[in-house]
Amino acid sequence: MTIVEFLKARLDEDERASKAVPVGSRGRERALAEVAAKRKIVHGYTEAHTASMRMLDESGGAKDKGDPWSELLAWRLAVKYLAAVYRGHPHYDPSWEK
Repeated sequence: MTIVEFLKARLDEDERASKAVPVGSRGRERALAEVAAKRKIVHGYTEAHTASMRMLDESGGAKDKGDPWSELLAWRLAVKYLAAVYRGHPHYDPSWEK
């Protein structure tokens, strides 16, 4: 299981739990908004990873539009921080902390 697959599964769980709370309950909308924001971070990482791989394949290195590896690293760190929230989950991989 990749870190992205792990996070998507946890976010699905969080979303289901949030939706189980009655509409109008305190915190329900915030919890759903947090899930949506986290999904955007995971999506941003996936897009940065894809773009970095494509740039490397096409030119053998970074293009003049900045350093795609720095951008990818920033996104990767964000995803690792999100995953760390679920550190106690049995599918959590401690290698993601490195």
